[in-house]
Amino acid sequence: MSNECEQYEKKFKDVTLHHFRGGLSALLNFANYVNAYGYRDLEESECTEIKTVLETAHKAMSKAEDAAGSFIESLMKDTLQLALNFDEVKLKRKDLKESLQAKKYEMMLLENQRFQVNDQLQAARMSLQHTENALNAAEVRKGEKTTGRDMGIGLILLAPCVGIPMTVDYNKELKSTRKLLKEVEKQLYKLKDTVKEKEEEMKKGNSQILENSKETKMLKDNLAQTEIEVERMQMVVGALNDTKTKLKFCYNYLYSLQGLVEVLYQSSEDIYSLEPIKEAIEDTLKAIQQPNSHNELLTCNVDVQKVATDLRAIQYQIDRK
Repeated sequence: MSNECEQYEKKFKDVTLHHFRGGLSALLNFANYVNAYGYRDLEESECTEIKTVLETAHKAMSKAEDAAGSFIESLMKDTLQLALNFDEVKLKRKDLKESLQAKKYEMMLLENQRFQVNDQLQAARMSLQHTENALNAAEVRKGEKTTGRDMGIGLILLAPCVGIPMTVDYNKELKSTRKLLKEVEKQLYKLKDTVKEKEEEMKKGNSQILENSKETKMLKDNLAQTEIEVERMQMVVGALNDTKTKLKFCYNYLYSLQGLVEVLYQSSEDIYSLEPIKEAIEDTLKAIQQPNSHNELLTCNVDVQKVATDLRAIQYQIDRK
């Protein structure tokens, strides 16, 4: 931002310094007239010379002030736009932080959900395995032409894992036992469906967690970049505000000096002697010869410093009279 601020200062000098130097040169000529004519009554030709030189100084200083004012107005707009952009970046950072927190919370829920589904899946698989083992044992007995009583004993073992309430009458016929076997087979299919469903839920959960991880990483990366941008813009805003303050001081100096020149110019309309405007002359010359940090962009110019030096010499001669 240092280069940008320097560019603003350079542009300010480009639009004002030429007119400012012209105004100072005219005021230097005016000071020479003051030194030459003193505060006596003036000849008509002398009055004309003074009016002409003050008109030149007035026009040049007016142009310098107008140019500086327009530049400051443009700078104020740039500063305002930069402030708005800065607010947008800070808002973006705030939104990213909130989104990142939401993603972390979402991840916690997904992890908990996956943990629960995994428990349910493992339980369903164990029930399925137990049911399949018991059913296979029952089928083996059936193939060996076991009695209905023996078959019933095998199925009783299934009751706790499949949740089918049953009371097996050892004296029931084999037909009744086969019917019960079919019911257990149906429950087996349900358990298989449950396992498949839980596996799908696990797959979906893993996919969601993976997607959440990617989105979280993107948010973190964006937030990191935004933090850098916030820090950069904070420095830019601070530097530009400093430059704006510096240039406004220069403008205020031009505005004040232009006001003094305005008084001299207006007073020269019906001038007959410099005596009535002696105080205004002294104030104007004093203002030119007192550069400070507030107007250094203008007064540090080599040509301007030369004029100021010449004015001090003339002022010294005037004061000795």
